[in-house]
Amino acid sequence: MQVIISTRGMTVSKSYKDELTRKLTKLEPMLPSVVKTRAILSREKHRRTAALTLLARSRAFRSRETAADLAVAVDRAVLALRRQVRETTKRRPRRLPRP
Repeated sequence: MQVIISTRGMTVSKSYKDELTRKLTKLEPMLPSVVKTRAILSREKHRRTAALTLLARSRAFRSRETAADLAVAVDRAVLALRRQVRETTKRRPRRLPRP
């Protein structure tokens, strides 16, 4: 899985990028067809926004969360992605091979 992290109006340390990558790679076992993950972290006057996009072969999952603290926004966005992936995998029927 390829992880792309970009920022707007701020700089993020290497350790924070590694932590974000670790959080996003935890979603891969839930949906093995993940091709690319994109994270856009932005800063405005009194709020921080995390916009995450998870591209799979058949579908794209998106979440955007805003909070006063960047870590809170990222955690909420990852939880939203996890919920979307879980709901999709529950809905998807399992296809059994033909006899």
